Amino acid sequence: MPTDDAALVGVVLVEPDEARILVSLADQLQALLAEALESPIDDDSAVRRVLPDAYRHDAELADEWRRLSRRGLVDRKIGFARTLATALAPVADEGVARSVPLTMDAALDWVRGIGDLRLVIADRMGIIVDGDEGAFGEPGLRDVYDWLAWMQDGLVQLLEAREADAAPAGGGAS
Repeated sequence: MPTDDAALVGVVLVEPDEARILVSLADQLQALLAEALESPIDDDSAVRRVLPDAYRHDAELADEWRRLSRRGLVDRKIGFARTLATALAPVADEGVARSVPLTMDAALDWVRGIGDLRLVIADRMGIIVDGDEGAFGEPGLRDVYDWLAWMQDGLVQLLEAREADAAPAGGGAS
């Protein structure tokens, strides 16, 4: 990961326990997505949520899209989770809080990877739309879901602030 100041959008302070949880979740997501490539039909509702049909009302177009695009989409999503896990593995392994520098690309991957994690957890909890409490799930899973939402929001704010700083003075198009 490049570390020159111009490429950085921010630095995230990560505690070892947080890093271990995120690395574990990212590794589980990578495995879930890799398994999805092995089966032609998604038996797992969480996979269907992370990899929805592009054409919900046209089965033929949906099958064609899946045939042509699925591997690329899964590979990208695995890459998002891998970026997260790779950046945090040293913090998890060393057991010492550390600042993790984020480039624009890495921050976007983190946002996307955390979004995919939240989709899987939401499915496991029975959350259908924002605001649902969920009908089931492991104890503490809601706390993880909310924590991921907080992290994702912080990353989005970081990216938006960086974008605002990069915007030309005087505003938009005329």
